[in-house]
Amino acid sequence: MSVALAFGAASVGSALLGLGTVGATAAAAGPDYYGCTVGMTHAGISEADAITACANARHPQDLSSCVVDINDITGLTSNSALLMCQRSRRPIEVANCTIDIHEGLLETSSQKVLENCGRSVLPERYSNCVIDIAEAAQVGVDEAMTQCIRAGYRPWQIQPRS
Repeated sequence: MSVALAFGAASVGSALLGLGTVGATAAAAGPDYYGCTVGMTHAGISEADAITACANARHPQDLSSCVVDINDITGLTSNSALLMCQRSRRPIEVANCTIDIHEGLLETSSQKVLENCGRSVLPERYSNCVIDIAEAAQVGVDEAMTQCIRAGYRPWQIQPRS
């Protein structure tokens, strides 16, 4: 009971000061530069590169998750994962794309999968395309990746307006 009173008094005191819970919520939802740096250094990224990457990231926790997950699950190097994850606006999707194709179709890690997932504007859509095409058409992973990375806008198929 005294704990509840202490918490109640703290929230009343902060409300009287005009702090409320908005400041606490914003601070809790802020970027996690510490976690990013620690995660990447544990994955094998040099401290200097981790600091630079995390400091420049819009969502450092997403960048770190991308690097760590790709390295842990696919066996690709953390430095190559960092290169692709840094370039993408959707680092979590790049990691999911790489991992999904790796787990669904490959026996060994593939740098080409990581590069194509990193190049794709919509990495999750790309991985769905690769996996579905490879399984449905019984083609190799490389052929499916080539066809799916080409998919999309084709200006020669659009007729000019009259």
